[in-house]
Amino acid sequence: MLKKHLYFAFFVLSISLTWGFSEQNRVALVAVSTQYEFDKIPTITQALESRNYKVTDKYLNQIITDFGYTNREATRAHLLIDAMLDDNNDIIWFVKGGAGAFNLLPLLNKNIQKLKKAKPKILVGFSDVTPIHQFANDQLNWKSLHGVVASLNQNIAKLSQSKVSINDQEPIPDVGKIWKYGTSYDDLLPLNSLARSGSNGIMSGGNLTLFLSSFSTIYQPSFSGKIILLEDVGITFRQLDRSLHQLLFMEESQKNKIKAIVFGQFYPLDPTDPERLIYKTVIEKFAEQFERPVYYFPYIGHGRKNYPLILGAETSISCKQNSEYCSLKQIL
Repeated sequence: MLKKHLYFAFFVLSISLTWGFSEQNRVALVAVSTQYEFDKIPTITQALESRNYKVTDKYLNQIITDFGYTNREATRAHLLIDAMLDDNNDIIWFVKGGAGAFNLLPLLNKNIQKLKKAKPKILVGFSDVTPIHQFANDQLNWKSLHGVVASLNQNIAKLSQSKVSINDQEPIPDVGKIWKYGTSYDDLLPLNSLARSGSNGIMSGGNLTLFLSSFSTIYQPSFSGKIILLEDVGITFRQLDRSLHQLLFMEESQKNKIKAIVFGQFYPLDPTDPERLIYKTVIEKFAEQFERPVYYFPYIGHGRKNYPLILGAETSISCKQNSEYCSLKQIL
C-alpha cells in the first residue's frame, strides 16, 4: 500500500511539474518605451485572455515625458524590475516598442544581484526590447522570446478591425508550447558558401539599431558562440549598407567569435518588388564579404509576419545538399 501511495504521489508530482513547464500563462504587461494608447489595454487583455493567458496590468503607469516615453527612466526601470522580481509572473509581455529601453540598462545592472535570485521569467517582445533581452540572456541567464508585442499582432488586428499593420498576420504565440517543443523553421536562405555548412550556437540579437547602439559601451554583448539575429525598419538601403560595414570593419578577433548571422525583414511593411529586392541585395553584398555563415529569413521583424525565436537558446542550422533552403531548430 505504501508503494502505491508513493507511486501515486510521484505521478502527481510529475504531472504538476510537466504542467508547470508547459503552462506558462501568468502574464504581466510592461511598458518601458514609447507611449502607448491606454484605452487599448482592455483590448490587449482580451486578446491575451483569448489565448488562455492570465493577465495583470498593475505594472503599467503612464505619465508621458517630453520625449514621448511612458514615464521617467527611474519609474520605468522600477516597474520592470518589480515585474521581474514578482514570482507570481511567468511571462513579462512588453506592450509596445519604440525607443527608451536602452536607457534603463544602468538601473537594471544596479539591481542585478536581486534579479539573479528571482525565478526566471520569460520576456516577450522585439524591436526596442532588444537591450532588455540581451540583459536577461547574458546577465541573468534567462531565455526570452523574440516575438510580437502585446499591442501589435493578429489577435489585436482582428479585434480592432485594423487594416495592414505591423505583425497583423502573426498570432499571439503559445509560449508554454514553445518552451516545451522549441521552434523549427525550414525556409532560411543561405547567402554565402559558408552558410551551406550549417551552424550551431546561442541565438542572440534583435533590432539592428539597438544592437549597434551597444557597441563600444560597457553594455556591448559578448559575440562568443552566438548566432546573431538582425532586423530593422525605417532605415534606407544606404543606411543599412553603412551599418553592415560597421560589422565588416569589426576587429577580426571579435568577428571570428560569431557563429552566424540571420537577417530578418528590413524592407517596409507593404513593399514594392524593387524595395524588397534592394534590401536583399545589400544583405547579399554583405554576406559575400563577411567570412561567417549568413542567412536570410524575412519573416521576423516589423513586417506582417514575425515568427517567434527563443533568445539565449541553443540553435542549430542545417542545410540538406539537395535543398535550396536550410532549417533552423531550437529545443530547450
